[in-house]
Amino acid sequence: MNADSLHRPRRSITTNEIARLSGVSRSTVSAVLNGKRNVRESTRRRVLECIRHENYQSGMIAKTLVAELSRMVAVLVSNLGSPFHMMMFRGINAVLETEGYHILFHNVRPEDQADPETLASLHAYRPAGYIILKGAEGPTGEHAREIAGQGIPLVTQGKLDGIETHSVNFDNRAGMRLATNHIIENGHRRVGHLAGPAFSQAAKDRKLGFIESLIEHDIPVSDALIVDAGETAAAGYQAARDMLRNPETRPTALLCFNDMVAMGVYRAAHELSLEIPGDLSVAGFDGIDFAELFGPPLTSVDILPEALGRQVAELLLRIIRNQTGRGIVTQWIEPRLVQRGSVRREKSGRFPISGGSITRAEALRARDPTEEAGNREASHFSRSEP
Repeated sequence: MNADSLHRPRRSITTNEIARLSGVSRSTVSAVLNGKRNVRESTRRRVLECIRHENYQSGMIAKTLVAELSRMVAVLVSNLGSPFHMMMFRGINAVLETEGYHILFHNVRPEDQADPETLASLHAYRPAGYIILKGAEGPTGEHAREIAGQGIPLVTQGKLDGIETHSVNFDNRAGMRLATNHIIENGHRRVGHLAGPAFSQAAKDRKLGFIESLIEHDIPVSDALIVDAGETAAAGYQAARDMLRNPETRPTALLCFNDMVAMGVYRAAHELSLEIPGDLSVAGFDGIDFAELFGPPLTSVDILPEALGRQVAELLLRIIRNQTGRGIVTQWIEPRLVQRGSVRREKSGRFPISGGSITRAEALRARDPTEEAGNREASHFSRSEP
């Protein structure tokens, strides 16, 4: 619990004010304070969170009820060891820890995706809210649907088809178009794509952005140059070895589902005695912090994972505190291309394509912690739908 909560003095606040701040009637507040069970769980949580936030203390009942309300947030993730997710965790933790919340990370393994018991152990902790990162929502979104159906505060990374949840999103199609346009701008005409897992909506959207860019520039779409490679370095390595082995058919440039897949491409290229970018240009996606340590540094679509984590956590806190109104909040992050050293210009020429990318130096400035946060978010977190 943070210092403000511990040392905030008691102040005179009435049940009428608690009702107003919670968006419920006075009788509902009374029902919550008296422990009645005919109050919807989401409403009960909202009232109790308001009571705690306002430091309302009126007898042992209120104290006991507030004590029951967990200071824990559950985060569901499909790949706990992913560098992208680790960067998101840093952002989530920075926000929630400051506000006195503890975080319970739960790795939803592929074999657990359809298991109805996946959430049972988490519900036992009565978390104040849930964050579901992309890929952990269940094959058809059942985990998110179950949590949303119980009225528990929930934020998802990405919108889910058929399920209304508060969410923070980034445009995967637009991001991959940026990267593919950049490759084409540098004269490449034989371009391959190592796509993500076949079940992933993000992978489908990025593949679509890649294909859209090829069509826009009258470049034939070759099925042989589009492979579902997964999301890990090992998967990228294997897919790249298969695609690059034949010098007659291999591409001059590869667009990768994420930066980890690109890491696998680097290893495959090294084993095949191919130089990057001399023999093969490579671009990734996500903007993980050590992509600039690749040799050469990796050109990548940057969505600032740590800032994304902060944004998700801040939105969840607003929901827990009933500060979002009655509508669904949908926030969007604009992807940006960070140009580094892994892409070279082909001798076949250059095709001018407008805007949307930044240099490595500009990217480093964007990550400068001394820069005013509001300015950085204004340029990167560009729109929010109430």
